[in-house]
Amino acid sequence: MSDGRPVAVRESEQAFVVVISGEIDVDAVGELDEAMARAWRASAAVTVLDLSGTVFADSSLLNLLLEAQERYSAEGRLLAVAGPFHPAVTRLFQVTGTADYLPLAENMDAAVRQGDPSH
Repeated sequence: MSDGRPVAVRESEQAFVVVISGEIDVDAVGELDEAMARAWRASAAVTVLDLSGTVFADSSLLNLLLEAQERYSAEGRLLAVAGPFHPAVTRLFQVTGTADYLPLAENMDAAVRQGDPSH
């Protein structure tokens, strides 16, 4: 990201996108928490967490994703986690067994399509 921050947001009617880049660990997850709170208040069809620029993530990100998935699911709202994923992020999902639980999408287009009622 141009400003060097690990988290940025983009909003549209179709999607509220939280772009996460670089390394996300316990020191950076607070900023991500704030972005997710904004996403929750938004009225977009789907919230997308774009991890395509994330090169490292630890259990802090994983916990946030799992809590978000539970919350969105309980309220009947759509959440998607977009790649393509860095090998370290893929490994985190595989080792923890969360790849089958989280709403992973191969790229941004596939993630946004999850919020399109015509698909």
